[in-house]
Amino acid sequence: MNAPAVHEIFEIEIISDVPYGEGSIGFGTLHPSSRPLTLDIYKPLNTDSNTLKPALILSHGGAYHRGSKTNDDFEQDGHHTTPVTEYCKIFAARGYVCFSVGYRLTQELAAPQAMPIKRNRQQISRGRIDFVRELMGLAPATDEELLNGIEGAFVDVASAFRFVQSHSHQWGVDPRRIAVGGFSAGAFASVYASYALGINAAAIVSLSGGIDIDDADYYIRGGRGQPPLLMFSSELDLPGIHDRTMNMSNKAEAKGIGIRRYFIPQKPHFYDHNSVALLKQNNIDGAIEKTTVGMALIDFLDQTLAPAVVTEQTLIEFAQAWNNHDINSLMAYMSDGCVFHTFSGSESCGTSQVGKENVRHAFMQAWQNYPDAQWTRAKHFVAGQRGVSEWTFVGTRQSDGVRIEVDGCDVFTFEGSKIKVKDSWRKHRI
Repeated sequence: MNAPAVHEIFEIEIISDVPYGEGSIGFGTLHPSSRPLTLDIYKPLNTDSNTLKPALILSHGGAYHRGSKTNDDFEQDGHHTTPVTEYCKIFAARGYVCFSVGYRLTQELAAPQAMPIKRNRQQISRGRIDFVRELMGLAPATDEELLNGIEGAFVDVASAFRFVQSHSHQWGVDPRRIAVGGFSAGAFASVYASYALGINAAAIVSLSGGIDIDDADYYIRGGRGQPPLLMFSSELDLPGIHDRTMNMSNKAEAKGIGIRRYFIPQKPHFYDHNSVALLKQNNIDGAIEKTTVGMALIDFLDQTLAPAVVTEQTLIEFAQAWNNHDINSLMAYMSDGCVFHTFSGSESCGTSQVGKENVRHAFMQAWQNYPDAQWTRAKHFVAGQRGVSEWTFVGTRQSDGVRIEVDGCDVFTFEGSKIKVKDSWRKHRI
């Protein structure tokens, strides 16, 4: 993999304590209340004010009990984390607008959510949490208290993302190019905010975080808008981190979600941005790339959040290839890890075809079912990394000779100059 391009280094302005919401605290006490939720903004200066910028929203670690938006520099056996604040400075200097999120900690006693988020309410990975509570002089918590605190963090991170996206014009941010992530608890909260709570992130960065196995099976479906993943875990990481990272990676890969999974050798749960990182592929021994955590982050985000270069003309040519029944031309427009969501099937997204060979076969099936298939009166538009083609499908069904005419559209997600996802929709005539 090529090294990231060198970017101009910008000076940074830090805007502290920007309110993004209100969170309940003191649940179960005599005086329940709420408090403002705030974030800090790391904004590059002297950039082109007419060009919308990518953004990175990061949340701190600390076992849902410690750390803050200004400090999560933890240490174990001489190994330190790179604080979220430092990552914000690194990426703001590269032209990103960065946000460090403060969320409610468990001991603040958040109220329970109206609808449960975690599927398995009986098993909580509480070993590290109990250890941190003891360090902080806190009594052991009930499972209910821990669930309320953990899910409160998920909701806060989702609220922070929605606030940033809805106010993106204030900071010159492209609302379609916002990544979310964090370290440890902050990474878990970002993953859950994206896959369970449905925020519209363009990418997820998970530094020793993940999602529980039951939740991965339920929430990671590969449907419309589920973002690509960058995952890290270390050789001496906390119990359960490796298994949950691997399961999340396998699930995402099977559903056609773009992933990069890095392994940090000889490090505990705490590692800095200069630590060696080995790029892994699922089910393949050995590493296919050696880099550092920081460079892996830069490479992934620079590529994933880069403006797409697909134009309306691309979609015009793609549509013509469909009408010409030209499979080789069609596939030339698709990315290597492409996904096709058909208009019907048992999943929320219809039926997902993942990878070029499966997509190729599914495309050809349309012409086999309708030998004279045409997509007429097509209109197209492109908006950043997304695009739409509207059309009226006309064709004679091979099985019974019935002529079909029905309106529909394709919703596209782009990756560079290629189509990453083709999501098809058709009217259902009765």
